[in-house]
Order: sequence, then structure tokens, then C-alpha cells
Amino acid sequence: MSRHHILPPLAYLPPQPKKIEKLERELKKLQKEEQFKEVDTRFDEEHNLWEVRYVNSQGAEHLINWELASTPEYRQMLSKFKQIEPYMEPPFVVETIAKGSASGNGAGADGEESASENGDAEATQKKAAKPAAKKAIKEEVEKATARDLFDYVLGEGKKEFTVQRYKGLGEMTAPQLWETTMDPERRTLLSVRLEDLAECETIFTTLMGEDVEARRKFIEENALDVKNLDI
Repeated sequence: MSRHHILPPLAYLPPQPKKIEKLERELKKLQKEEQFKEVDTRFDEEHNLWEVRYVNSQGAEHLINWELASTPEYRQMLSKFKQIEPYMEPPFVVETIAKGSASGNGAGADGEESASENGDAEATQKKAAKPAAKKAIKEEVEKATARDLFDYVLGEGKKEFTVQRYKGLGEMTAPQLWETTMDPERRTLLSVRLEDLAECETIFTTLMGEDVEARRKFIEENALDVKNLDI
């Protein structure tokens, strides 16, 4: 016997919060640019809350709801946003500092050391009181939106770097393996404890073995319980 899930009449639903309405409007503004197939809101009976739903260009459904807001990643993102919120009013100005123009006077440090060695305390105090050298601005760029600012900073940051992806350590060259994994000065070793060897062996065999159906069944049964998945 199948159960039918019946929503209460619209008149009995609580009104949508202003934040939900605003989020739906913002997503609809991006709908054409991001090629969203659908953007709407719906009521989550389980938590008695409204949620925003959108379908991306590939047809995958995404929900912005209580479950998403309760994840560790969302809480961390919200904490970071509160730190930068006071600076979120445009225009945004990016200043590029010329190389070799770091704050402070490099010669001052040596001068202070020499004065101390000579026992000249007064000269040391005078040099310490001198203001730091001004930063030499190489370039100043102004951006009108946070998205433009993000794209600009991301692009500038990638200029001197090459991003490569590997399926495994075996695809790296010896120097790459040393720089990323093997160098004792830079690597991080984490201790892994196996509380139940038999259970670990079963899970490992299921996920790494040749039985495709068993692996698919395991993923389907446990997919909703995954947290902090790094793909």
C-alpha cells in the first residue's frame, strides 16, 4: 500500500521569510547567465520551513534549505562572511604593491643594531620612532561588484601558477611527489585508527573490489550520511 504525501492548503502555510524571497529573486537574476532550468520555492514539512530550489543547466536539482544551513561547511562560510561583511559595500579597490616596497625601513633595523652595539641608547630610540616607509602602489583597480572582484583576484592569483590534477600519486614525477607529499619539512602525517578490522575490511572490499552492484548499493544506502566529502 503506497502512502501519498499531501501538502496542507496554501492558506495554512506560514508566510515566506524575507530572506527566502530575496534569495529566490537573486537566483532568478542569475537564471539566464547560469542557465538554470528552474528556480522556485517550496515548503519543507519535515522542518516546517521554506526552502529554495533550483535546477542547474545539467538538470541536477539543488536545495537551499535547513539541511544545507546546518552543514559544517555552511557554518564556516557564514563565519568568514561576517569577517568581511563590513567591507562588502562597492566600489571595491584592489591595490597591487610594487615588489621590494614592503612596509618598514630595511636599513633601520641594521642602524638600530649598530647603535645598540655602540651603547648609544638615544640614537636607538630616535631610529625606532621613525615612521615606516610608505608602500609604493604599483597598480590600482576598481571593481563595481563582489563577483567582479572575485573574478579579478582569482585571475591575478593564478597568473604565476599552473594547476594540475592527478588521479593518484603514481601520475606525479619524482620532484612533484617530493614537493607535495614526501618532503618531511612540508608534509602532514595523520594517525588512522581502525576500531573494527572486520568491518573495515568489508567496506574496503565493497568499495575497491570488482562487485559493481555491491558498491552501488553501498553508495545509495550511505550517500545522505556523507559529511565533508573531498572529491
